[in-house]
Amino acid sequence: MKQLIILRHGKAEQDTMAKDDYDRSLTERGRKNATTMGNYILKRSGLPDLILSSSAKRAHETAILAAQQLGYSKDQIRTDQNLYFAPARWILNVLSKLPDEVESCLFVGHNPGITDLINTLGVKLDNLPTSSATCFEFQIDTWADITSECANFMWLKLAKEL
Repeated sequence: MKQLIILRHGKAEQDTMAKDDYDRSLTERGRKNATTMGNYILKRSGLPDLILSSSAKRAHETAILAAQQLGYSKDQIRTDQNLYFAPARWILNVLSKLPDEVESCLFVGHNPGITDLINTLGVKLDNLPTSSATCFEFQIDTWADITSECANFMWLKLAKEL
């Protein structure tokens, strides 16, 4: 069995001409919510084997803050620049190449790709808000077999509920 936790990055600074979108940092609220959601994920699903994040600053910051609550070393977070605004099919492609010894993965990414991924996996959602998370389990032995047909929705937690 494989478990995928999908976490949208925390609330980021406003997009301005002075700063590239890729380099936007989290706001104070974004940092607080990412920390709180990390604690929730630990209580609800335990420590993931892997944290995989977009390399954009706001996503990586979110991954680090969640990792601190999970007791996961920030040095072990795997980042991928190709996950910056990746569409659902690309995210699934990256996930399909994860090592089989990884049983549980926390993926930190961006909309619209992660909301599209959640919809692809069978949960109809208009928008996953910042610092919100959802979890799916898959009755598979290898990530190469990940498909919407084998997705089992486990939970959804909005940051505003914490």
